Amino acid sequence: MSAVPSQLPPIILLRAFDAAGRHGSFKAAAAYLNVTPSTISHQIAGLEDYLGVPLFHRLPRGLALTSEGSALLADVALAFGRLRDATARLRSRGQPVVIRISANPFFAAEILVPMIESFEAAFPSHSIHIAATELLEDPSDGAVDFCVRFGDGHWPGLEAQALYPVSGVPVVAARLDDPAPARIDYPFRGLSAWQTWQTRGGQPVSASTQVRSFNGYAAAMRAAEQGLGVTLALWPVVQPWVRAARIRRFGEERGLPLGTMFLVNRPLAPSQTTLRNVRDWLIDALPAAVAP
Repeated sequence: MSAVPSQLPPIILLRAFDAAGRHGSFKAAAAYLNVTPSTISHQIAGLEDYLGVPLFHRLPRGLALTSEGSALLADVALAFGRLRDATARLRSRGQPVVIRISANPFFAAEILVPMIESFEAAFPSHSIHIAATELLEDPSDGAVDFCVRFGDGHWPGLEAQALYPVSGVPVVAARLDDPAPARIDYPFRGLSAWQTWQTRGGQPVSASTQVRSFNGYAAAMRAAEQGLGVTLALWPVVQPWVRAARIRRFGEERGLPLGTMFLVNRPLAPSQTTLRNVRDWLIDALPAAVAP
């Protein structure tokens, strides 16, 4: 009796498709997999030929998944996630379960770190690893289990749970009584914090022309806490500092809506009880950590 042909396409083609779908370009997928863009292009073409349907719209500026591609990406991401989890369980047998969470440095230090004790009380056989980075790590590749991300909630192949809306609010050190403090600026989504404030209709908050610039949000917040000026804080993420009287709102300006904070993870199978329980705990605990 002859062997039944495999109904699965070659795994190398699925890996190329998964990377291209998540990154939105053959070039980025190639860099992620350490191959050339032409290799990715040929592998995607091979997968499309195997399946008999187009998976991407090739656009002048990047890629867009077709409806068939979008459906396949969700299934492929889930399958790869289950393989990674199964591998991790076997490799860590007898060891504590490590839950890996990624967030920007300020959020990691001021929100996640104070939650460690309550997390360990809720999950005694687990430990938590916090990756503090400005880079948006991707749960799909298995390096982290969860990310706390600020955005619009659209990340193909991933699940995103809205935690709370975020606004930009001018803040200064609680003890600062300068009516015209210097402005503390930092990069924000392609502009700077105060450029974003201005382009979205925010009114001038200080008569001072002095600007102190930093390369990240955490450093800017630290400078504001030390009385060096007024900066644009992400509200309610800064609530722990407000409660501790380290900073206060400056002026009468209303908050400027900026987006939503999300908890992001790769799709979880029903059998992934541990990660599902941790996700549910985080969905409750993260908003509670920034409550007034």
